[in-house]
Amino acid sequence: MPYEFDVLVVGAGTAGVPAALGAAARGLRVALVEAAEEIGGTLHLSSASISAAGTSLQKAAGVEDSPDAHFADCLRINHGTGDPELLRLWVDEAGDMLEWLLSIGWTCDPGEAVLAPEHDLYDRPRTYRSTNQGFSLIEAYQAQIDTAVAQGNLTVMTGTRFCELLLDHGQVCGIVAKSGEEVREIAAKAVVLTTGGFSGSARHWQELHGLVPLRYHVETVRGDAIDPVRTAGGRLWFTDYCLPAFGGTRRLDSPASAWIHSDILPSRRPPWEIYVNAHGERFMPEDEPSIDARERAVMAQPGWAFWMIWDERIREDAPPVFRWSDEQLDELLRGDNEDFVVAENIGELARLCGLPEKTLTQTVTLYNAGQAVGSDMWRRQHLPAPIARGPFYAVRHYGCSISCYPGVQVNKDLQVVSTTGDPIEGLYAAGEVIGIGFLGHGFLSGSIVSSAITFGRKLGREVLA
Repeated sequence: MPYEFDVLVVGAGTAGVPAALGAAARGLRVALVEAAEEIGGTLHLSSASISAAGTSLQKAAGVEDSPDAHFADCLRINHGTGDPELLRLWVDEAGDMLEWLLSIGWTCDPGEAVLAPEHDLYDRPRTYRSTNQGFSLIEAYQAQIDTAVAQGNLTVMTGTRFCELLLDHGQVCGIVAKSGEEVREIAAKAVVLTTGGFSGSARHWQELHGLVPLRYHVETVRGDAIDPVRTAGGRLWFTDYCLPAFGGTRRLDSPASAWIHSDILPSRRPPWEIYVNAHGERFMPEDEPSIDARERAVMAQPGWAFWMIWDERIREDAPPVFRWSDEQLDELLRGDNEDFVVAENIGELARLCGLPEKTLTQTVTLYNAGQAVGSDMWRRQHLPAPIARGPFYAVRHYGCSISCYPGVQVNKDLQVVSTTGDPIEGLYAAGEVIGIGFLGHGFLSGSIVSSAITFGRKLGREVLA
């Protein structure tokens, strides 16, 4: 059949752009299809931290590192879970990927690797903070796209949503896509799926995990590849993996979403408050240092939710816990948002929060008793003040989804595989569409963005080679 393009990349985000650029640089005719009206995908919300070992930035800072050390550290943090073959593939090529980013104008701040306290720490600095979060990558990508388009090898189709795969005798030969009211078939020798995860799809969350949590997501990223791949005979993997980020608050402008507005990392701000679940009970030492343990603790609570509770003395004496101003916080507490509560006594606070009054009163009493003698029953170490002087405050926090562990299964060559384990000819995938489960059942600092770019570049170099 006649092919309109050699390579069709679906999704102009973290993995898709480097895949398209790499294939176009080899002289292939490449189409880059994107559902949104602009490139970037989840980079518009991402902090775009990137991890890589053995880089020029590490060497300049006197940090000794290698892919071997990086791989061993990942296994320590993820406890040997995930897919070691793909994990190894990422860490082996991540250093070269970072040098490529530097060559196209991406920068990090500071200009060296750091330790990232929002996740369990690597044994040495190997995380790079994008200067302007995900926009640093978008700007660098856009400049390269403009050049490739001008050279004639790359066609970009924004506002075009992928609907289904075209097959010819079991081989993928293109896609069906919709732009406005127009539905068209686009034929290609190879299709690379980089459509992202399913965070924007409540249906897929309910199907795969049995719940729909608060999510930090881009609306256009809806798991577009899942159903077409399954229709073509492919399968998902890591469907039993799930882990939220700890301690988001509901976004006021988007009730289905949450983001972390609290300074809730004990390494940065030891907690003065206590955390209670829907039963009015504490469920962890609030200063638990392991990020992984914190995330697993909140996932075990009803609705992945908990209340942060404190009193007037703590509000006066403690370092600020929220990134809002005092005026903004007062407006939220005195308003009609059910996640923000203020009361003159603990009993009233319990009623307003929908918590058992007797249980919450006992929880606060027991905490104060332990605080008075410096011995907390949850073995919390930081015990600066009791919760005893009204008014009393409570803000509901949530474990929130920032990434999807399940995804489309691929092999070591990033070919999408069928239910029999064989590759589906002509079909490849990279980025969060393959899920982050291969990285292990935990969060490895900088790994999601880094592996997506690395695998996108790999496909750009190798597809149809």
